Amino acid sequence: MKKYDIFVSHSSKDDNIVMPIVSALEAKGIKCWIAPRDVIGPYAKAITDAIKSSKIFLLCLSHNSAVSEHVLNEIEIAYNPQRQNVSNILIEPFLIEPIDFYAKEFDEIMYYIRRINVITPLNNNTPTELADLIIHKNREILQLSSPKKKSRKESLYFSSQREDLRLKYQNELTKRFDGEAYKEIFSIYPHMNILDVGCGNGDLIMDRLKSYANTYKLCAFDRDKDKITYAKKHYADKNTSFYEINVTDDNFEAKLKEITNNLCIDKFDVIHISMLLLHLKNPVQLLRILRRFLKTDGILFIKDIDDGLNFAYPDEDGAFERIYKICDSNETSGNRHSGRQIFSNLLKSGFHNISLRKEGFDSIGMDYDEKEKFFSMYCQFIYGDIKWMHEKYPQNQTITEDYQWYRDNYENIFDRFMAEDFIFCLGFQIYLAKK
Repeated sequence: MKKYDIFVSHSSKDDNIVMPIVSALEAKGIKCWIAPRDVIGPYAKAITDAIKSSKIFLLCLSHNSAVSEHVLNEIEIAYNPQRQNVSNILIEPFLIEPIDFYAKEFDEIMYYIRRINVITPLNNNTPTELADLIIHKNREILQLSSPKKKSRKESLYFSSQREDLRLKYQNELTKRFDGEAYKEIFSIYPHMNILDVGCGNGDLIMDRLKSYANTYKLCAFDRDKDKITYAKKHYADKNTSFYEINVTDDNFEAKLKEITNNLCIDKFDVIHISMLLLHLKNPVQLLRILRRFLKTDGILFIKDIDDGLNFAYPDEDGAFERIYKICDSNETSGNRHSGRQIFSNLLKSGFHNISLRKEGFDSIGMDYDEKEKFFSMYCQFIYGDIKWMHEKYPQNQTITEDYQWYRDNYENIFDRFMAEDFIFCLGFQIYLAKK
């Protein structure tokens, strides 16, 4: 678990005040944790873990934070460390606007901080001056005699770590969506040769194959060297091989042919492609090549997505429709309407006996933890992506407006998503095809 100097508890409505202070602290080598920027994984667990691993709980006091349920939950965790299995953490109230502590809306928050001295800045302090004020008061706890930490330069919002976690949740959650399809195709062949195209770190295909031990020979590849290194370490054996190959390389077919010859595999019973075609400019070219590696009675399995099938209800103000559009316009998201093109692309590639086996993956029947992972898998990561886009294109007004809207409404979106009467559906699709 990573360690932090300061956990910043605040209302997202105060981001315009708080974020410059956080930036000033980090520029001075203070490692801060703040939501939703640093949330990775389930929201509630990320909050608790961050409080556990921080020295100071900086409570940014304002009218907004006084009535924020999220802030009250956070201070409850910090205030009762033994109950939450949290080490003692210093609660440091910090006034970010003039307030009347005797006003009714401050009753709850004052219960926790009534006997704690509040840091009260002077009017018109700059963010740097406010950061210096916090550091000066907590110099001993922050142990500033040790070398200062470097401030972050890389974006936290678009990284392999975040993507791996998103795929982990996606693989776990979609098992009940795709389980029957895998069971159907794997049960056809008592001993099968499988080609997994774009295997990632191998978690998905190995999870789906774990009930079929010693009945298959798997050849899997991905363009990501680190993912292949992980897959080899965790899964490779005499029947399971992983390779670093990029399907867009000019010599892709020759490389694949060389590998299959070395494995003594002529053609495959099953070719598996999950969430890859949406990222390709020319999926037909890949499908035509793969068809030459499929047995006459073999099966091509494709899992992809089409956002035209997405819906959320209730969504009277169109917030989730806006999130879908943000995802669709994000350059990291691929072709979000790839699914509807697959049937046509398969025909152009020479495939027949094409069937659309399943479409639409929804939150109905999920327990709280599953639903929170579903939120993380989609809504949380799109927030990270739009933040990354905002950093990359700061002059793009549309991206800026989308980012600011998402940032200001993030907590509300989470609460609405977790409501019992809310349904969220994504347009995952499963196609099967033969030669």
